[in-house]
Amino acid sequence: MNRIQSEDSGELPLDTLRVLVVAAVAGALVGIVGGAFRAALNFITGHFLSFSAYLHRIDGEWFVPGFIVIGLITSICVGIARMMVKLEPTTIGSGIQHVEAVMHGVAKPSPFRALPIKFFGGLLSIGSGMALGREGPTVQMAAIIGSECGKLTRLKVVEQSLLYTAVAGAGLSVAFNAPLSGIAFSFEEISKKISIKRLMVSFAAVTSGMIVFRSYFGNSTEFVVGDLLPDSSISLYFYIIFSVLLSFLATLYSRTIIGALNISDAFTAISPVNKATIIGFGVGTLAYFYPKLVGGGDLQVQSLLSEEYFLLPLMLLMIGRFFLGPISYSTGVPGGIFSPILLMGSGIGVLFVLAINPLLSHMALGQLDPISFALVGMAAFFTVVVRAPLTGILLAIEMSGKVGLMIPLLIASVICTIIPVLLKQEPIYDALRDRTA
Repeated sequence: MNRIQSEDSGELPLDTLRVLVVAAVAGALVGIVGGAFRAALNFITGHFLSFSAYLHRIDGEWFVPGFIVIGLITSICVGIARMMVKLEPTTIGSGIQHVEAVMHGVAKPSPFRALPIKFFGGLLSIGSGMALGREGPTVQMAAIIGSECGKLTRLKVVEQSLLYTAVAGAGLSVAFNAPLSGIAFSFEEISKKISIKRLMVSFAAVTSGMIVFRSYFGNSTEFVVGDLLPDSSISLYFYIIFSVLLSFLATLYSRTIIGALNISDAFTAISPVNKATIIGFGVGTLAYFYPKLVGGGDLQVQSLLSEEYFLLPLMLLMIGRFFLGPISYSTGVPGGIFSPILLMGSGIGVLFVLAINPLLSHMALGQLDPISFALVGMAAFFTVVVRAPLTGILLAIEMSGKVGLMIPLLIASVICTIIPVLLKQEPIYDALRDRTA
């Protein structure tokens, strides 16, 4: 966070109360909209994968091969999603970069029509197998709700800014059922400034959003994680080595995202909708033959945390996802990058342990816990790409329910903040915002 800024001076108690009430109402709406988006996405994704499995069982009984059917479904869904983006260009991609641009004063808030475009476009693109996350659409939809509530209640410009930031943070909270992460993200990444009033407004928006979300959609931890092995003195050294290695890989991943966008832009003879349709067909084909490769990444992360992994398949998964995420994002359809990078971090963490443990066994130095390194890897990869270490730490803790990893998480956050700076790698949303400036 860049600075401490006073935003409370000269305010009457009734003015502050008014903003808090509006924030609570807007947060509640985010709980409904974000929860509905998340529930609908889970429903569509499950049925998409089930239909793909059904086509496998009956393949040969239809006139058209199953992979073509699934490829066409994804292609059509992604094509429609990209056509919807043309109706409101601010809905392109994650949307978080636009939310930040608004806070920097270089863009105007998205109009209300962006909300249904982001909602249904996100369902079409992510639900049909694209390697994109739900958090981007949810954060942008939340910001739109905050903006509209501020206009309807005729809040002052400064108060609308407070509301915009706070409600956007509530969107992240709902997306991952992680209230503290949403509050941290609103300060650390979106507004990059803090005041007592801003904190109170964020609390109001996130609290009401989470109450409504959990009342209607449940309160289960995002990932089910078993008991972790206790850390030893030697394991802390390996967390350092792992964090350094991961910093370079995550920096390369960030550059791959920008590179994929640049390559896509270079094909000027092909319209954005056609490019998205072509890529969609490829992703749909992958979904038919390798269903564990596609999607946002939540199912794969849970498999890793449930210790359902083998060295070679996991290595192939990580190589595939390293390119599939950026390629999916290059289409410009509604979808975020959080979930894909959480999968990358957790997978690299498990791979690191699978490579190191045989050596430690040979030297009689004990064993590293792959699940602990998976969780630290999630936060570390997130820190490198997004450059929001506190949010990354809180996400790993809130999504897993494991608070005992605080020291390794802090070690990783420091290293994974310093190395990208030394490598002159911009935070991903800054880089994305610069591309559209």
